[in-house]
Amino acid sequence: MRVDRFSTIFTVFTALILCTAMLFTAPGARAAAPSGGKLDFTVLRDGDQIGRHVLSFKKDADALTVNIETKIEVKVLFVTAYAFEHQGREVWQNGKLVELASATNDDGTKHTLAVKNGAGALAINGDGQTSKAAVEIIPASLWHEGILAGGVILNTLHGKQMKITVRDAGSESIPVAGQSVAAQHYVIEGDLQRELWFDETRVLVKVRFKGNDGSNIEYVLR
Repeated sequence: MRVDRFSTIFTVFTALILCTAMLFTAPGARAAAPSGGKLDFTVLRDGDQIGRHVLSFKKDADALTVNIETKIEVKVLFVTAYAFEHQGREVWQNGKLVELASATNDDGTKHTLAVKNGAGALAINGDGQTSKAAVEIIPASLWHEGILAGGVILNTLHGKQMKITVRDAGSESIPVAGQSVAAQHYVIEGDLQRELWFDETRVLVKVRFKGNDGSNIEYVLR
């Protein structure tokens, strides 16, 4: 079994990479941190647990800091076939991204990213390459409801910009932490392909996508 097959599955993790109990009405809207201050997701591959994706939130006046940690380990016959680790930090002020930093080890391939708001644009340094992005861009960490507007989003591993479209797939009832929850299902297509479920308070409660080997990858809220 080829190790690079697993690496492809998680290329666009961000600090899965996933999700929040924050309320947004549109890109640029102000967020309210979840009361518990943390969201903890189990990462599944074809139903088997392979890791966790944890987001921690800290509100300070008009600033919101989101710390993201993802740890993934895929084993084949008790041998680690793929490992992924990601630490990210986002700072939002008045509903806009003002700073982002991340460090990633994608099965031995390392990425670093630093993003700062200045002079009317976001200055990006990803893996030593510099670029700029609009201050309204939404990072691909998936927790911000603004991603549902589609358009251009920011990869949180290396800072590349990705074009996506989003369609509403209707309402569903899904299990969350042992309870049935009404959620709206959205499908992201384009440079990033993901399925997202937001509950009635606009909290992202589930993520799903296909690995290149055909496996089902899911983030499930604990």
